[in-house]
Amino acid sequence: MASTSITAKDFMMQTIGKRQARLVFGIAVAIATAGCAAAPPHPPRVTLGVLSSAAELVSGGDARIEVVAPPELLDHIAFWLNGKPVAPTMVRHGDRMEGVVSGLRNGENQLQARHTQGARGRDVLDTLTLSNHPLSGPLFTGAQQQPFICRSQESGLGQPLVDNQDGIGHPVFDPAGGQLLGHSQYCNIANRIGYFYFNGSGFKPFDPATGYANPPADLTTTTLNGAALPFVVRVEAGSINRFLYTIAMLAPTAVFDQSAWNRKLVYWLRGGVGIGHQQGTAMWFNNGLSGSEVQLMPRILAQGYAVLSSSGNEAGVQYNMRLAEETALMTKEHFIKAYGKPRYTIGLGGSGGAVQQYLFAQNRPGLLDGGVPVQSFPDMVTQTTPISDCPLLGQYFHDAVALDPASPWATWSKQRLIEGMNASDSVPNAIFGKLGTTECINGWRMAILTVLNPWYKDGRYAQAAALYRYPPEAFANVKWTHWNDLANIYGTDRQGFAPNTIDNVGVQYGLGALAQGQIDADEFLRINACVGGWKEQADFVAWDEKGDPFDGRNMRRGTACRDPAGVPAQRRAADVSAIAKAFSSGHVFTGRRLDIPLIDLRPYLEAELNMHNARQSFSARARMLDANPAAARNQVIWVIGSNNNALAAVMQALSVVDRYLGDAAAPAEFTDQCIGADGATIAAGAAVWDGILNQNPPGACSSAYPIFSSPRMVAGESIKGDIFKCALKPVASALADGTYAAGTPFSAGQKAWLHKIFPDGVCDYAAAGWR
Repeated sequence: MASTSITAKDFMMQTIGKRQARLVFGIAVAIATAGCAAAPPHPPRVTLGVLSSAAELVSGGDARIEVVAPPELLDHIAFWLNGKPVAPTMVRHGDRMEGVVSGLRNGENQLQARHTQGARGRDVLDTLTLSNHPLSGPLFTGAQQQPFICRSQESGLGQPLVDNQDGIGHPVFDPAGGQLLGHSQYCNIANRIGYFYFNGSGFKPFDPATGYANPPADLTTTTLNGAALPFVVRVEAGSINRFLYTIAMLAPTAVFDQSAWNRKLVYWLRGGVGIGHQQGTAMWFNNGLSGSEVQLMPRILAQGYAVLSSSGNEAGVQYNMRLAEETALMTKEHFIKAYGKPRYTIGLGGSGGAVQQYLFAQNRPGLLDGGVPVQSFPDMVTQTTPISDCPLLGQYFHDAVALDPASPWATWSKQRLIEGMNASDSVPNAIFGKLGTTECINGWRMAILTVLNPWYKDGRYAQAAALYRYPPEAFANVKWTHWNDLANIYGTDRQGFAPNTIDNVGVQYGLGALAQGQIDADEFLRINACVGGWKEQADFVAWDEKGDPFDGRNMRRGTACRDPAGVPAQRRAADVSAIAKAFSSGHVFTGRRLDIPLIDLRPYLEAELNMHNARQSFSARARMLDANPAAARNQVIWVIGSNNNALAAVMQALSVVDRYLGDAAAPAEFTDQCIGADGATIAAGAAVWDGILNQNPPGACSSAYPIFSSPRMVAGESIKGDIFKCALKPVASALADGTYAAGTPFSAGQKAWLHKIFPDGVCDYAAAGWR
């Protein structure tokens, strides 16, 4: 039987009659139509977000939040935190509003935006989970270091707050009677606001209650947006993540309203390389600024920038770049909560402050939007590799001259052939006081001791411990090395020593000089048989400055290194796990990521044998060209011929980066260039540094400012300088594959000596190695 279809209307007509069916169907249609018309449209989109940090990295119990919604809905939004209503002050900006939500508990918090007129249970417009951490930290760096000296008193900010009676941390005493009040584990201080005015040469305290009406006689003015304003600066100081921060911005009127702020932030990052266990001091404007800061701060503040800094971002206080990153995140978060989100944040700082800019850009995109790294290094961990060679080679040259005053190494400038760095016969020697020295000595002499010798304690720690009345044994178990300072990253052995990355197995010192005919085969073999390596940490002894200037007691010296029949000095092998952790923790600049514009600026200091040599800028670029050529387009290199022009160059670079970020396009000045001692541009453009990283003829800047190398580069490594431990190949392979220049044949005896010096093989820098 054929099937037929019947509609609802036909069915009703057949069962209840046509008239009734038409009536019932019409009512049904009307009801259905009315229902469709009354159905609400899709609810408007409401989005909750955090402006001050990532939602999982909130600190201090509050967060600056943002709500994006149609303007007509913004007046009908209420906030609930962890199930209870809260009423943060919100400021509207078109289809969004923002404000600071307080009262967050440690751990996870649920923040909801609800419609004030919605039915209960159906009024939630959006939910945001906020993970809050204590203002004293940490966010992600793990257990905090103890012992740890609080230094707020030295900054003029008073003693830290007592937070325990268990003897943990810094002792705090009653300033009147000297009675022990307790201890401070977290070095927290109460926030403080100070006012300072610029008198043309420095900053002096300013009393806002009287100073605006009756200005000091030496108060200067600054011109902002065409108006002359009193040059008064408001400075906030406090503690975050156990370190001391300051926030400075212009305050030209009696009512501080941020009107002189240009909505841009400069994050000031300070230099040095230090071993932790201390808080550092604040940039408090009447006693906490260095010479360069006293000169630069007025120029930056006068243009309306806010300046943010933290002692945790001074590499001379501590060189844990994860901790520095964490501190910068928390400190910038506080700034945004207190003053609002800046249009962009520009990093500025030299040496270790420059390193932080490279590593923050790599490890924490968004923390900085651009930067001006001055006197940069790609990072400081890879620097320890060639710098660990300096005392070894210095000891060899010292012994060679002692044995033979007519040794060619008695002429200091010749040591450049092996060390690669610059050397001079006329610069005073930092060790011996006579004329003639090297960058290894004058630039780097103390650096390797500071990071490598576990018993080398900076005398300032003892002074501080005595000043603050620490027990004599408080620092007895500290091992003063970079790797032990980062024990929560590198780990430690049963004796408490952290593994380190120092390695020179297979390194053929002076290989390039041998190939160029600048030394003969016997001298090449003597150097490599005698140079040795550093002992294991457990075998180190304290440094004796007077009797052991190169720390030779901590070297493996050999018994008869100059005799082919004797025993060559043993080399040192790195801990491969430590190398892996240096990379995985973000302490090595790999070149894979640089998404922000950086102007790498440096005075040319090679003649001074300063550690801040110009090679470092090109080492960073070489890593980028190898790992991610697109990243290299975000770095330009400016070299200036005199320190006298440094301040003007820094301000020019800051202006260029500012315009780059403001226009979202590179200005014409964002290009490689070099500047003469008179301040005039020598050359600018893409080819000015040719000949350093390519095989082209030297560019105008390469010729004006020659680049020197390093002991590892002379031994065959590239300018990248990122290999901690080289891959090895057998000596027989090296003798056969052209490692040694054809014009430098080895005798049978010399070949036997070569095998004896390098029983495990020699470096093969064409292979990857441990990087």
